[in-house]
Amino acid sequence: MPPGIFSRVRIRLAWLFALLCVAVPALHTAAAEPKVRGILSASAASVGEAVEYELTIEGDGRLENEPSLNVDGIEVRFAGQNRQMSFINGNVSNRLIFTYQLVPKREGKFTIPAVEVRIGGQVFKTLPATLTVAPGEKMKEVGDLAFAKIFLPKKSLYVGEVVPMEVRLYLDATARWDLRAMPAQTGEGFTTRPFDKPTQRNVTLEGRPYVLATFSTVITPGKAGRMAIGPVPANLVVSRPQRGRQQFDLFGRGMGPATEMTVTAPVLEIDVKPLPVAGRPKDFSGAIGKFEFSATGTPERVKVGEPVSMKLVIRGSGNFDRIGQPPLDEPQGWTTYSAKQEFSGNEGAGTEGVKTFELPVTPTVAKTKMPVFAFSYFDPEAEKYVTLKSTPAPLTVEGVPMVAKPTPAPATAQNPVPPKEEPKTPAAQDILANLPDIGKASTAFGPPLSPAIFYSILFAPVPLAFGLVAWHRRRGDAKLARVTALRRERAGLISQMKNAANRAEVFDAAVKAVRIAVQLENGALPDDDAAALLGTRKLDAETEKSLREIFEARTELLYAGAAREEYRISESERDRVVDAITSFEKSPRR
Repeated sequence: MPPGIFSRVRIRLAWLFALLCVAVPALHTAAAEPKVRGILSASAASVGEAVEYELTIEGDGRLENEPSLNVDGIEVRFAGQNRQMSFINGNVSNRLIFTYQLVPKREGKFTIPAVEVRIGGQVFKTLPATLTVAPGEKMKEVGDLAFAKIFLPKKSLYVGEVVPMEVRLYLDATARWDLRAMPAQTGEGFTTRPFDKPTQRNVTLEGRPYVLATFSTVITPGKAGRMAIGPVPANLVVSRPQRGRQQFDLFGRGMGPATEMTVTAPVLEIDVKPLPVAGRPKDFSGAIGKFEFSATGTPERVKVGEPVSMKLVIRGSGNFDRIGQPPLDEPQGWTTYSAKQEFSGNEGAGTEGVKTFELPVTPTVAKTKMPVFAFSYFDPEAEKYVTLKSTPAPLTVEGVPMVAKPTPAPATAQNPVPPKEEPKTPAAQDILANLPDIGKASTAFGPPLSPAIFYSILFAPVPLAFGLVAWHRRRGDAKLARVTALRRERAGLISQMKNAANRAEVFDAAVKAVRIAVQLENGALPDDDAAALLGTRKLDAETEKSLREIFEARTELLYAGAAREEYRISESERDRVVDAITSFEKSPRR
């Protein structure tokens, strides 16, 4: 045996032991805090149709209780559990997954409650989930090789409301299927997003097995009235099992020749209602859904003129693309700036997410609380507008900047320092000094005021008169500037009405032109309300009808976010809008 081999082995063992001493604690410290989440395989189902619910527990620690799940109106079946372990970058990840089958017994909207688990003496909870169950009507298509349906959680919507939509393909589970292309969405008066990648699961309908392929998206109606969605065709290739065939699938079934097939989801009709005008907040930007709103600011102590960094958070479910920067509830004493926006959530087929705004706000006077912001939205379930305000946190704004005292200007060639007066020496006495002193001369016949004070009083009204004239001129100039700016804006709106190709832009310009016409007469910015604006003029019946239709159409298109190609305006409709605005401006005032 070579000399020194035992010493080399001991050294290597020592290194290995040192590495183990470092690695083992590292694996334990890398273990993150346990995470618990619950996931539904689908957010919508029909009565009697099973939906899977997975409860996933990730992280180290012993589970101290048996998770329980109970929902009134839904039969909960435990489908088993499994454990998974993975190694990622030297870290060990443990997962324990409980699977449940939820079979709804009646239609309605169900809330899957938070599931509690105890790990290491701590309690962890899942987030609640929502399952919408449609009536379990008898499907006449059951028994066919394949059929499809369009599913919406509700059949009555508001203009601009975003709701999930599903196209469900029921495919015979004994056949082999191949999707040639994604389903094609058809219909008018609404906008949608591209379908997500389909999900699939096995279902049993009236004792027959099917594969349910679900294509998810969202739909936003752009106008009020009765609306038809679909039909939605899907092109498939199918191979059916046949006896005596030499071609077999993975399960040993003999498959027949592949044939092309089109499965079409029939038309689904819905009712779309316009957003109510009554009670609409002035800051409403078209947000429809259900939201929560909060705001935080830092630091808690600033000086006048120093910014406070505000973070506004809006979370919930709805059309986040219509949510703009929330305004200040009381803007006096604050200067705001444009915000940096960020959205996190499912921008594809989902409507849930979080939108944040980060912006500086500068106090111009002393304040004791953070600025308060307001956010307004329309709740389609409660059918009313809701305005949320942020809770003001304490803030200390230190005093107003001091005004420095003027300092004397330095001596220059143009501004020399006056010479100091030398003390006067008494003049040499002459012969008058020998005369007797008769005392001070009497001032009875002199002026009662000094010349400087007298002339100041005499000419004081002159600068006051000049200042008054200048103030009136500046006030007139400011008013003239505002009127000029409004007229210039009106000319731009008229040009937009005559040249824009989009109906929403033309109608929006028309409504703003009416507001400017009223503002030029009254001096104040009027409310964006058709009754208040049209009530300022004596209009004929035809003009008033046209203008009301313009206001309603503008509201529908604007709040639906419908600035798209399918809303191009025709020349005849454009001429009607321009004629209505011209007739309004020529009509006499009330």
